[in-house]
Amino acid sequence: MIVAVIGLLWFGYDALLRRNVQLPQVMVVGLLFAGLYSIINIFAIEFNATDDYSYANYVTTFLVWIFSVYPAIALIRLTHGEVTLPLITYYLVAVTLFQCITGLIMDNSPAFDEFNGKIVVWERDFFDRINRIRCFSTSLDLAGVRFALVLILIMATLGVEDSVRRNKGEVLFLLFSFFVITGIGCMVARTTFTGTAVGLLLMIVLKINHLGQRMQGGGYLFGAFVAWALLFSAVGIYLYNTDEYYNDLLRFAFEGFFNFFERGEFTTGSTEVLETMWKWPSDTKTWIIGSGIYDAFAYGTDIGYCRLILYSGLTGFVVFALSFVYYAYFFARKYPRYVWLFVGYLAMTFIVWMKVSTDILMIYAFFFWFTAEESDRINGIIPEESIVS
Repeated sequence: MIVAVIGLLWFGYDALLRRNVQLPQVMVVGLLFAGLYSIINIFAIEFNATDDYSYANYVTTFLVWIFSVYPAIALIRLTHGEVTLPLITYYLVAVTLFQCITGLIMDNSPAFDEFNGKIVVWERDFFDRINRIRCFSTSLDLAGVRFALVLILIMATLGVEDSVRRNKGEVLFLLFSFFVITGIGCMVARTTFTGTAVGLLLMIVLKINHLGQRMQGGGYLFGAFVAWALLFSAVGIYLYNTDEYYNDLLRFAFEGFFNFFERGEFTTGSTEVLETMWKWPSDTKTWIIGSGIYDAFAYGTDIGYCRLILYSGLTGFVVFALSFVYYAYFFARKYPRYVWLFVGYLAMTFIVWMKVSTDILMIYAFFFWFTAEESDRINGIIPEESIVS
């Protein structure tokens, strides 16, 4: 929230004094969606005489996410001369790798874990009880969702950007990161693997779109992917068979695959628990406007669809869902070269709610602040050779 205030002031300075940015159209419409969703939630609370304001301030959440990204975008622009999607990818990959690596370090180093505890507030008893890896400042499905979004972005960047595929070092780094984030990310939260699956599917679709024309660097990309896949598989098999610690982590991370090969069914402990958590409204009033209750695990379910509908009914849920349909549609129209990226993010919106009630606004926030010239370069209107490195 502090960074969002800084972002708001920085935006005001750039808009009013430097006159080099303006309020984006997508933000105005998004603010209308967020405001309407907040009003519906407040009505649900008042109508049901509850005091659960969990999503009643979503308009504030929207503004915090959007403006907290602005300083990051502005600093990238100051450092590199402009903002490009590959640059966004590299920075988000770096942050994600940092989170994954610190997760393993904290899980093995009590001293580092204690140091982190002085910076980030954790419910230590809870994490000790569930025995799960937590990263520097994120954990569980919230971490998994963010890792998944970055994995999809990696594959979109590799599939779309010729300039990235022509640079063998960048291809190796991004594919290395893809496998590291998949491996460690699944140890943190198996939600990460949804991003792996969607990312691989996206790459296949992008490759099919290149049929009949030469995909620059495509052969090297495929070879590097296979090489990293074999190397990480070999390392994983070695650690699984020689180290009890990694044996447990790998069995958790890829439990579905282990169960498939050992028992003939692709299932995990989490999916089995989730199957018991589909709790729906029991009356028409709750279906329409909800019960005004979201917090405190009141209905015994983690499933996003259930919690959101039970909170403010289909009225609130439809408005909330439509906002993300709008973001995907808007950016797919604005950046047609990346249309499959936003199809992937739209899919993630509805996949995530099968597990948790979080949303993916944080990834869309980066796309709010591209200038008109930067958008032209994303669309290939301005030649790649003129991009400032």
